[in-house]
Amino acid sequence: MLHPYQELIDILAETPRRLTSMLASVDARSPAGAEHLTRVVAHLAAVEALMRERILRMIAQDTPYFRAVDLAAVAEAVPTLAEALQRLGQERGETLTTLMTLSLKDWERAAIHETLGEVTVEDLVEELVEHDRRHLEQIERLLAGQETPWPPEPS
Repeated sequence: MLHPYQELIDILAETPRRLTSMLASVDARSPAGAEHLTRVVAHLAAVEALMRERILRMIAQDTPYFRAVDLAAVAEAVPTLAEALQRLGQERGETLTTLMTLSLKDWERAAIHETLGEVTVEDLVEELVEHDRRHLEQIERLLAGQETPWPPEPS
């Protein structure tokens, strides 16, 4: 039987591959050109780690409370695009492993988020998919030479 949440898992699995393909032509010797891209990818990796930690807390605890977190400073800490891509791939792999081990009941477990209210594991995974989509579009705009605001909204 196909996992009922397989489509979400497949979409999440595709993001690091898409990013690697999209960013293959970025000149790593041009720090100014790659700086915004590096920050976006580093932000994706930071959000990935945060969301996985939240999912694990939701599985281990009854209705934990999550504060909104500003991850802009973490995105500043990754020095190169290659390192940011590697970190995202590693973080996403760990998240995918976590998601594949969840029972169907685990996907329904809830938490309270400071700004979102009650959320389930499924809600967080759907938010992660949407977050990826927004930043993939942002990277496309950056590659096209259009500026976008930074830092991102708290997660």
